[in-house]
Amino acid sequence: MKRIFATAALSVATLAVTSCSSGPKQLSRTWDTHVNQKYSEDSWIHGALLQDILPVYPIVGFFAAVGDALIVNPIAFWGTDVWDRKGTAYQYSQPEGATRTEDNWKPSWMEG
Repeated sequence: MKRIFATAALSVATLAVTSCSSGPKQLSRTWDTHVNQKYSEDSWIHGALLQDILPVYPIVGFFAAVGDALIVNPIAFWGTDVWDRKGTAYQYSQPEGATRTEDNWKPSWMEG
């Protein structure tokens, strides 16, 4: 009896976590937006230093992705998306200070 109960509990837990791993990813998207905002403010500190030399941003991003997969996505999926059969979308915002557009994509040293 204990074995059947344990197998059923493990099956339910596995289905609950793995069936919605591609949800809205609210933590990861929020972290990406924050990193993008900081990078547009100072690319040397937030790009080279905190992303490449000291991998602070990638480590925090990893924990945000794990939190999404184990907590946030299952709640969003089973709490709302299953019942209304529509996905939950993340609302992106344009970072302040970003100046690159389709017409302005070349660095200033390439202008000639």
